[in-house]
Amino acid sequence: MKKIVSAAVLLTAGLVYQNSAVAEPYNIERYLLKVEQDNPDLQLSRENVAAAGESVKRALSALLPSIGLSGGYTRNLNDVDKSTAVAAGTTAVGGVYPLIYQDIDSNYDNEVSVALGITQSLVDPASVAKYGEAKKNRDLQRTVTEYTRQQVLTVAKKLYAQVQLLDAVADVKKEMSSTSEAVYRDVEKKYNAGTATELDLKMSEVDWKSNISAEAEAEKNAKLAMMSLKTLAGIPLEENITLTENTVQLPDVPDRPDLSEVLSVRMDYRAQLLSEAVADIAYRASLATFLPTITGSITYAYGQYGGYAGKDDWDAYDYTAASVGIKVTVPLFTGGYRLSLVNSADINRKQSEIQIRKKRSDIEQDIMSLELQLKEARTQVDSARALAEASGRALEIARASFATGMGTQLEVSQAMSNYAGARVNLQTAIYMYRAVYYDWQLASGSYGKK
Repeated sequence: MKKIVSAAVLLTAGLVYQNSAVAEPYNIERYLLKVEQDNPDLQLSRENVAAAGESVKRALSALLPSIGLSGGYTRNLNDVDKSTAVAAGTTAVGGVYPLIYQDIDSNYDNEVSVALGITQSLVDPASVAKYGEAKKNRDLQRTVTEYTRQQVLTVAKKLYAQVQLLDAVADVKKEMSSTSEAVYRDVEKKYNAGTATELDLKMSEVDWKSNISAEAEAEKNAKLAMMSLKTLAGIPLEENITLTENTVQLPDVPDRPDLSEVLSVRMDYRAQLLSEAVADIAYRASLATFLPTITGSITYAYGQYGGYAGKDDWDAYDYTAASVGIKVTVPLFTGGYRLSLVNSADINRKQSEIQIRKKRSDIEQDIMSLELQLKEARTQVDSARALAEASGRALEIARASFATGMGTQLEVSQAMSNYAGARVNLQTAIYMYRAVYYDWQLASGSYGKK
């Protein structure tokens, strides 16, 4: 029975290990969705939008009525006696009848009061301007959040392509290490048979050992890049994943879009326009500090007294009070603060106008520069692919010549090195084209998902 249980435990553990070792496939769409959902920077950016929404609510509260309700109850435990004239004497003294005084309870045992007050800002230009500014700031934060999302997704796409590049380089280095080992074993046999020189043997051994070191370094770089890729998307570092995006088929070089179309969809340019609107509202708000404010108020109160002179009645006396008021505040002198505030707001408004013109010029320059880079990168991909095919054929010829005794180990080593370098250059060119293409998508406002 113990053997059966042990076997079952081992089998279960083996299945768990096997399931945990299975790599989770991630194409670029799935990876970007994971980044958008779990990236900390994007989460913070979304919280900033929520905070901006609360700022709008606070600014709006200054324009809405303020309503307060208060109530109170007092139980007087002791009677307060007060000497009070209750009658006049029957005998006049000097023609005046003297008053007769008696201590009388002067307070009530129970006092109840309820009051309702409403205050409404009737004219408050500064608060109106602050409310408009808060709404623009909320729109600005939403725009910044969207642009942040586009930037993070662009970085994620480039990092995804970089990891695929480093994985491909690691595969090339691993294959070259395995091939160089096979060549070394073959040369070793020929050396033992007397058909190869010691120099050939040592050169093939050097190639093998060098490729082992290159393979280890390439694997390290690929693993470090994979860690960065997982961290960006909030994927646990211990989770085993594999990238499945096809790198053979590359998108064509797009046509240059119209600048006005680009500006209409670029979130950073839209944010600059909103910043100008905020600056304009702030300028109008600074002017509003010179205007008077008018506030209206309504107050209603009800009170009730009971339990007078030892009686237990609760409604011996009650009263009501109501009032309506209006308050006008006119600012006269603040030591020049308001004038300085207006000047500062005007300066900020002019700076926003300059920044818009500069942003427009920068965007146009980025589009033209990236277009040139895309065309160059595409040419490099085509050239690197042709070179990889040619160097692969050259390696085949060199190995066949060496096998028949017509070539040397030096020629084989050189052909292997050229072929490995050509394959790495091809993968690098593919990565550069993809990276520039992703930058183009961000710059042209067509960042998309691919």
